[in-house]
Formats: sequence, structure tokens, C-alpha cells
Amino acid sequence: MRVIEIKDVEDCFDGSFIKELLFDREITKELVFHLGRLGDIQYFDTFARPFFKIRVKSKYDLKGIVGNRTLRIHLKSPSSDSIRRFCEENGLESAELAEVP
Repeated sequence: MRVIEIKDVEDCFDGSFIKELLFDREITKELVFHLGRLGDIQYFDTFARPFFKIRVKSKYDLKGIVGNRTLRIHLKSPSSDSIRRFCEENGLESAELAEVP
């Protein structure tokens, strides 16, 4: 799975940031559970479009919908390489990060 775009969504008052990650393919149930292996996962498969929330304590929260190509990441203590570390920890490629010097 490859991240092809990263958008700033919001800067929060507590110093955290919310970003939207766009993938090259649709998010699958398998990807959700892969991402959730490091934290607590809530998976709502009874919804018309399965919704998920993942919390990795003191690092980030993720939320999204299976079948979409985007998810939101709420970085708890962001740094210049927070997204890079997230991608590396989860075996994701990122075209966007490859372009960063």
C-alpha cells in the first residue's frame, strides 16, 4: 500500500495535528487490522460502510472507512518525521515522503 498524498486537515489547540492520507488503493479490512496491531481498534462492520478507529496511545489516532482511499491520522506529539515513522512502522510506502529532502 502506498501513500500518494498527505493533506493538512487541522492544527489543534493542544499542539497536535490532523492529516489526511490518500492511498493508491482502497483500504481493506486486512489493512485496518494490520494498522491496529499496535494499539486499540474499534471496527464497526455492521455499518453500511465499515468504519474503524485505532488508537495507539500517546502516538496517534486513526479513523476511516473500509473501501475508501483516505484515512485521517491525529498525531498526538507531531514532529517533522511523524508521518515517515508511521509509514515505516506499518510497512507503508509513501511517494510524498520520497520527495522530501
